[in-house]
Amino acid sequence: MSRANDLELQELFIISQINGIFTIGMTVTTGFEWQAVDECREKLKPTTGIVKRRGKIYCNVSLDQFLKVQEMRSVDNIYIIADVSTFNFITSEKEGNFELIRDAVQNNMGLEKHLNAWKIATHFRGILYPTEEEFNSAHASHKTRKEQFNDNTTVNNRSKKRGQDPSTVQENSILKFRVTCERTGEHAFESGEVAKHVGAVLQDKYHWLVDLIAYHLEVVCHLISEEFIVGLRVTTESKHRRNISHFGPTTLRATVCYNLLRLAHPKLGDVVIDPMCGGGSIPIEAAMAYPESYIFCGDHHSKAVNRAKCNIDDMRNKGTIDVLQWNASKIPLRSSCIDIFVTDMPFGKRSGNMSDNRVLYKQILTELGRVTKIGTGRLVILTYDRRSINLAINSVKNLFHVTKMLGVNIGGLQAVVYVLKRSVKAFNDYI
Repeated sequence: MSRANDLELQELFIISQINGIFTIGMTVTTGFEWQAVDECREKLKPTTGIVKRRGKIYCNVSLDQFLKVQEMRSVDNIYIIADVSTFNFITSEKEGNFELIRDAVQNNMGLEKHLNAWKIATHFRGILYPTEEEFNSAHASHKTRKEQFNDNTTVNNRSKKRGQDPSTVQENSILKFRVTCERTGEHAFESGEVAKHVGAVLQDKYHWLVDLIAYHLEVVCHLISEEFIVGLRVTTESKHRRNISHFGPTTLRATVCYNLLRLAHPKLGDVVIDPMCGGGSIPIEAAMAYPESYIFCGDHHSKAVNRAKCNIDDMRNKGTIDVLQWNASKIPLRSSCIDIFVTDMPFGKRSGNMSDNRVLYKQILTELGRVTKIGTGRLVILTYDRRSINLAINSVKNLFHVTKMLGVNIGGLQAVVYVLKRSVKAFNDYI
């Protein structure tokens, strides 16, 4: 396990038992954990240290910081951590292992503090602690309502929302929940079995209604070898789905775009360009996150330019973004005038091919060497085609030097991010 400081997760959680302090878990695209850590320190100023793990970060915050937590742009999903336990599982005794888990949920897991925080964070207005009589009354009509909800949501399944938005619940509605489990390591049981046992104990304990689709609360259990982490999901929809309404074949997640932009460190008045913008994911996120910069973008394909214009027109907070149709290897700009280029290069999978990339990448980096400001300009480049980008970087080594390289997971592909800084060498000397 990697850590942003010397704390272990269990230590962090123990510290959170102080009144008014909570442990928050956040998921992030693998490879961008440090960008999320930096944003967390910058925006939240956590009360204690931050624990970093693969694809996740954890920190302690006060209740009045929840709004700032939900405003973070680098993370996908947010959880209130309700428990962190360690079990001594018996390799072959499945029922004995389940007994350990049931006992921990029943006797050692004090959810009330975290449930109350979840209610505030999600604006849930329903009944969080129903009586047995209220449960029995609600359970009778629950099956009919659930079937109706299933019929209505079948058509809208592409919304990617998890359950119902808790803030839309009526005041007399009993909380509906489901339990999911994600496992890492060797165990004598399956993830679904863990979820079933945890869910049964929680239903008996709190008299909630089980609903696997139209739930208000998702209790997510992460079992990592013998460590058991229980989180209450705050986000009903991943935060990466913001900004874009017109999707293309290689639309980049908004959270990935933000993390790429953070690597460039835009400053007041910087000109930020995506020379191969596709649907406009990077420039739109730049306009949202860095409104003090000037943003514009372009693409060679007219369909991509039109898609970017549609997405920009649909922006909730109108930013200033100009879109042009151009060839990225012949950008119609004067030399040494742009502060930052951030772009997602063709992977050679769904877009382009690796044979063409070997020529294209060199042409583009050469042109960016001409347009980027001498001595201060930065490039942030995302690609899956490591061979082509390495050849291209080597061909322009007098114009740029690599300041950082990150391995990241993009849609299951092991991609790479390069951060380059423009040298002081004049472009005319290079050619």
